[in-house]
Amino acid sequence: MSSPVEDRLRGALAEAGASLDVSTLRPLRAPERRRFRLDLRLVTAAVSVVVAGTALVTGLGGHGEEDRAVVANPPSPPTELAVFLCMSESPRCSGRITPEQTKELEGELRRLPQVERLTFVSQVTAFQDFRKTFAHNERFLDEVKLTDLPPSFRLRTRPGADLVRLNRSLLGMTGIENVVREDIFAPDTFTGADISAFLCQDHTAIPECGAKREISDNGDMMVTEEGKAATKSQRKAIRALIDALPEVESYVFEDQETAYENFRRSYQDNKRLLEATRVRDMPESFQITLKAGADESRVLAKLRRQPGMSQVVFRPCMADYATLSTRFGVIPTDHKACGTAN
Repeated sequence: MSSPVEDRLRGALAEAGASLDVSTLRPLRAPERRRFRLDLRLVTAAVSVVVAGTALVTGLGGHGEEDRAVVANPPSPPTELAVFLCMSESPRCSGRITPEQTKELEGELRRLPQVERLTFVSQVTAFQDFRKTFAHNERFLDEVKLTDLPPSFRLRTRPGADLVRLNRSLLGMTGIENVVREDIFAPDTFTGADISAFLCQDHTAIPECGAKREISDNGDMMVTEEGKAATKSQRKAIRALIDALPEVESYVFEDQETAYENFRRSYQDNKRLLEATRVRDMPESFQITLKAGADESRVLAKLRRQPGMSQVVFRPCMADYATLSTRFGVIPTDHKACGTAN
């Protein structure tokens, strides 16, 4: 079951460049208890999530070529790609890449006409970079070990390189598990408000909005009943709740038109994506700024229990998660950590 917006965006994403295949990113180890992977697909199967006016563009449900996150618009300027190597058996890997295979792969990459510069990043180098990048995040420093980070090649493409063709070439090479465009997120994706609280829309696939889903025989998530938009009374109750929360410094309501204009500004260079996106695809939201030192977990918990609320996202947390996945090739497994729902 797919919607018109899925069909439009599926076509746009298929024409885009480097991909983030969320099915192959490495989850953190959790020996003390079972956890779930963080799913970066924050709102419905419509693949476009507006986070305070910018988009987190992600793959549609299922596996394989369509389960990607992509932001590109060929022909492209020079682009930085992270090519993460195999660490264990997976859909794309028969096992851990050997030193001999790594050396052979490096030769293949250097011979690609689209590649201008190539650098190898070992696990040790990646771990040193990780410790500096997340010096502020004690949880990440405590949980992520050197062995969690895959080695990678970082390559810079030549101006005008065909990212679609390059991506297909890379994913067909032995030893490569995933390819990520490092500027996949617009620069202002996680700036601004502290919390983005998205309202339910009609035709959504989010269970919190009344949608029903089931797993098909081939393992794909199928929507058997679409969700419904938040009612006027639910919107009124959500606004009253926000007004009453002592942790809230201020907030603004972002309607679909405003969200769409912000989306257009953020991705003005991605014409194919803009052509595939409509005003009606944008979720309405409350953009909330917290007081200094406020406990965001209490606000997230109260908002997420409110009828008519689709997703509630703590943006500073999502910024760290996004960096960990796109720059280091790892997704933390606690899917509730940033206030997202599954």
